[in-house]
Amino acid sequence: MTPHQVAHLFGEIVEADDIAVDDNFFDVGGNSVLALQLIAGLTERSGLSLRLIDVVREPTPEGLARTLADRAEARNAGQP
Repeated sequence: MTPHQVAHLFGEIVEADDIAVDDNFFDVGGNSVLALQLIAGLTERSGLSLRLIDVVREPTPEGLARTLADRAEARNAGQP
């Protein structure tokens, strides 16, 4: 997923327009319950699993897109 796709999902979940790729999920209205919804949406769209700690460590669309890309690369390389 691209950072812009992740930003769009952020916006859907926190009900906000104009989420930038460097916006922090928690600063734009996200909380732990909404983070779980974000994880579910990202997992559904990407086919890759995330954990709550991933959102805490990388709370921006850019960071989460990078995390998903790393997971995809690891999966393609046969790593768990």
